[in-house]
This record gives sequence, C-alpha cells and structure tokens, in this order.
Amino acid sequence: MELPWWLFWPHQSYWSEYSLKGIQINVSSPKKDTFPGSPVRIPPYFWDSGLRNWFGKLIGRKPAQSPFPIHPGYAEVRDLIGNGTVADLERLSLQARGFVAELFRDIEDVFETSSIDEVRSLSSPESGPTLVQLRLSSDLERWKEAQHAVGNILPPKGSGLSQASDEVLRVFGAAGWPEALKTNNALFGCGIIGLLVGAADASTMFSSYVTDMAFYWEHGYNHIFPSLESLLQRGLADPHALRTPGGRERRNAVGVGKQYIQAKIALEKQHKTQLTNRSARLSRRTAQIIFLSESSLLGLAAEATARGFDPGVVMSDLVFSSPGTDVVDVGSDLVNSEAVNSFLNVADITDTGIVSEDVLRRVYDAYAATGARMLTQRWHEPVARMCSALYTWHIQNDRHMFFRRAILGWPKARKKPALPQCEADFDEVFDKQYRTTNVRRPLDPEYACNGEDLCDHVRHVLGHSQQEPLLGELWSVLVMAPLEYVRRGQIDERREHELVEGSRLRMAKLYSRGLVLEMVWLMAHANHHAWQVNYLFEAAMFGSILDGGTLAGKLDRQEES
Repeated sequence: MELPWWLFWPHQSYWSEYSLKGIQINVSSPKKDTFPGSPVRIPPYFWDSGLRNWFGKLIGRKPAQSPFPIHPGYAEVRDLIGNGTVADLERLSLQARGFVAELFRDIEDVFETSSIDEVRSLSSPESGPTLVQLRLSSDLERWKEAQHAVGNILPPKGSGLSQASDEVLRVFGAAGWPEALKTNNALFGCGIIGLLVGAADASTMFSSYVTDMAFYWEHGYNHIFPSLESLLQRGLADPHALRTPGGRERRNAVGVGKQYIQAKIALEKQHKTQLTNRSARLSRRTAQIIFLSESSLLGLAAEATARGFDPGVVMSDLVFSSPGTDVVDVGSDLVNSEAVNSFLNVADITDTGIVSEDVLRRVYDAYAATGARMLTQRWHEPVARMCSALYTWHIQNDRHMFFRRAILGWPKARKKPALPQCEADFDEVFDKQYRTTNVRRPLDPEYACNGEDLCDHVRHVLGHSQQEPLLGELWSVLVMAPLEYVRRGQIDERREHELVEGSRLRMAKLYSRGLVLEMVWLMAHANHHAWQVNYLFEAAMFGSILDGGTLAGKLDRQEES
C-alpha cells in the first residue's frame, strides 16, 4: 500500500522559525467529580493526535466524529444558523454587513432633519436598523458631574499594545514569536483562548492563533504591525492545519469574518465624527445576526460545528460575547464613535433615547441570565471557553482597565448576590422588538453556587486539586483580591498592576503544568460571579459612565497615520 505523502510532513516545519515547545503540553485528567454537575463528555485537548488517529490516517480512515450533546432551548439562534457550516456563517455575515451599511446610510440627512420621535418611527423592526440619539438620564448625568468634580474620571482606553512580561513569555515559550502575538492584548485574548480550547495538535494551535489575529484589525493592529497581513495569510494557507478536523472550515470562516470587520471599520472611519451619543436601533433577530459577526471569531464557530458541537449553542455563545465585551464599555461607547453596543442597542433605551440606571440594570440582568448556563454547565465547550476568558481579558489586555472601572462604579453596584441565580435564552429575555421581558428561570440548583466570595463550588474544585496551590492563587487574584481592592474604595495604580500581572503569570504557569480544565472552570466561574454574585461587571459598567470623553468623535483603535 502506498502511504499518503502528507503523513510524513513534519508538522512544525511550516512554523519552524518559532518554538512551540511551550505549548506542547500534557493536559492533566482531573479526578472524577472534580467539577459540579460532572460534565458528560469533555473532548481530548489535542483531538487529532495519538497512535489511533495516526494509524487511521495510514489506512485512509476518516476521524470518527462522535456527536456532542444537542442542548434544549436556543430556538431562534438555532433557526438562524442552520447547520453552522461556513456557508451558513457567510450568509449571516453578509446579512450583518447589509444591516450595518443600512445603519450608516444617509446618516447626515437623517439626523439633520429628525427628532427623536421621528427617528423612533423610522426604526421599527420592519424598517431596518437606524441610529438614535442618546443621552444620560438627569440622575446619571448629575452623578457623573459630581464624580468628575472630585477627580473620579475614567481615563481613555489603552492602546492594547504593551508586550507581555519576559517571565510570561518565558513560561509560554513565546519569546521568539511574532511581535503582534506577544502583546498582552493578543496573548491573553485570542492566544489564551486557543490555548484553553485546544486544537488538533500544537502546530495547528499556533496556526489558529495566527489566523485569529484577524480579530485585532478591529484594534488597528494591521497599522502597527505591517507584517501581520502576510503572517495571517500564511496561517490561512497552512497545509497541515487545513487537513485537520475543522481546520479548513475554520480558516475559510476567518476570511468571512475579516470582510465584515473591514467593511464596518470603513463605515465607522467615514462617519466617526457623527456618531457621538448615537446608537443603533435593532430588532432582536437583527441584533443576534450582527452580534455573531461582531464577535470577530467566526473561525472558532466553524471549527466547533465541523467537529460536531451544537450549532445553536455555538451561535448563542458567540452572540453572548457582545454583551460580555460591551458591559465594560457602556459609558465609553456612548461618547466615542461606536454605534453597536449591545446594552445601548436594546429597545428599552432606544425607544426613549435615555440611558438610566434602572434600565441599565434591567438590561444587565437580562444578559447575565443568557450567559449563566454557558458559564456553569457548558463551560467546557469550545465557544464557552472563549466567553469564559472575556473576564480575564478585560483585566489583562492593557486596554479596558477593568479594576479602575470597577472601583469607580462600585458605589452603584449591588452588594448582595442574585437570589436566585437565573438563566434564560436570548429570545426569552428580549421580545421581538429587542425589549426586555423580565423572563428568567432559577439556575439548576446543581450549578448555582452559595454566593460567597469563596463559594462552595470553588471550595469543591480546589479540594479535588489540593496538589496545586496555584489554582487557589488564581481564584484569589481574579476574585478575592479584586473585591478587597474595590471595597476599600481607594484608587491604587500600583495595586491594580500587581493584580493584573499576577493573574497573567498564574494563568501562564497553570497552562504550562497542564491544568487546563481546572483553570477554564475557575475562569468561567469567576465570570459567573462577576455577572450574578459579586457584580463586578455591574460595577465596571457604571464605572464606564465616568469616561472623560477623550475619544469623543474618535475611534477607540489605532488608525493609519
């Protein structure tokens, strides 16, 4: 029998100039019953490696694609995404591009001649998306003015360009990687997401990180790192990665997502001076279609569905990444040139044009419910792992200054955990006009923790992992120490830096020791706590209202010089 030539292709040779030893890890197998709810099936970390897969390739057998669970609910997104193929994603991305183009069309004429009432009449679900003028409620405006008067002003977003520390790069073995991949923003964004999700093998994991850098076009990385485009194209053409399960689908979908990003950037650049205090009025269906592409990670979705994961939850999780990102940017996006913020797009706000404290809480609770099952029950699925990392990304990316936002907004955040902790789907918490419904269910008691800072579920997981104190240290720097900091109420830039760098280093070390699943669970649960237990996300949301307005009429990204 003549063997296929590609079996002898040295996988790493395509990326031979970069050391991948730091990501060729042995992932630990947690003890039975380590995690609450005991997930039924967690796929292998390197899912296309091992002797059995190698022998299967020898005889030309296709890898077995065992079906993963199809979850109840998620009706509307399931209808939208179909089978979750690249063609389905491209269809939805083209619709999203059309909606965004419609949003910006004739913007000058509409707002020169229309009052808020006229804009509301133009922005019914049937007429498509339009822009609405927004303002803070009088109570929030007075609070903002009073806080600014005593110096509590949120600085503008960071550039997200600082390089990871030498120690972090050493632990990951990433010191020789391309410069764009070594920023804290990238390494603890798309980089750590790929390391948490796993891949067919280590070479493909690095290649996928390269292709996921398309996400950072939204941050202007292509202007800062001129070689990024050629590096991206190289990743998209990786011959080995294209042959792995879901590898071709992932790379094709990255191209689809990049087209959306570039089209939206061009429109924002053209109209940036006209977008301050304006937000898109959307229907529920349109919002989900747009938010799918706003994730800028369609490649992750395509790979997951190609491997057999439930397309409905894949889309639901990607849609959640919009509020998961936007929650810390509500006030900032209100004054800069960002018309698509999932909090400011909800009809509760666009119907009146007024951003009030009560309405923000109502919208916040709706989104918190939509992420609960993902973060507590399905935390081990690929796109859920990505969403779990949003909390740590906000902390670590040198862009969002999460702890500063949280301490500034802490006086307005609720101080007691949600009772009960709740869950619901997007098409339940919002009606067709994208208005909140107050529909929520108590989270399954098996997955709802007792709401303490060091809750019963965390104690359980740490108790099953006593040989690794770093896990407890990670919970401390992600939850316990930040709560101590914001409760004290004194801004301390040095302490913020210690917490940020401490979380980066502990995550790097846990990864190098193969404790991926334990780390993912802790990150997911810290994220859940931030939404419904300690309300750090709510604090950051209100802290964002204190934005100093430096980026008013500008884009929050690096632009071409």
